[in-house]
Amino acid sequence: MIRLADSIQSILFLDELGIEDRDSAFRAMVEDLARGGHVPAALAPDLSRALVDRAELGPTAIGDGVAIPHAWHRGLDRTVAALGLSQQGLAYESLDGGPVHFVLLILSPADPSGDAAKKDLFDAWLGRLQDPAFRTVLLCVDFPEGLREFLESVEV
Repeated sequence: MIRLADSIQSILFLDELGIEDRDSAFRAMVEDLARGGHVPAALAPDLSRALVDRAELGPTAIGDGVAIPHAWHRGLDRTVAALGLSQQGLAYESLDGGPVHFVLLILSPADPSGDAAKKDLFDAWLGRLQDPAFRTVLLCVDFPEGLREFLESVEV
């Protein structure tokens, strides 16, 4: 069993940062991961671009306000993830045409171990993010410490 809190390195409330669109969310989340020392700061622009490039191949927003953007990069030595929340919703191409409220951003090394780690992380979160009650709780918590505390109580 894994606690969801242990699987992410960053939590951002995107509305508080004035973030309204996909690409700005990617930049803010990657920069927060870099500030926390989870990815090399010098790679932040490349990582943001890799996320945009991947999203251009096909929507990473899967519906119900959920997006799981992901990218691989040779400069990473481990998989890292960030959770971004937006009560107002982001402009983000999605399968159902709706705004995105939940962004689970995953960055992995460009090797088989990175792909396996990304899949495990994706699978751990997907079922929870598809649960309307879980999504409601995420949007009701309005500060990072409270959200992290909630996620500490959720095991998958």
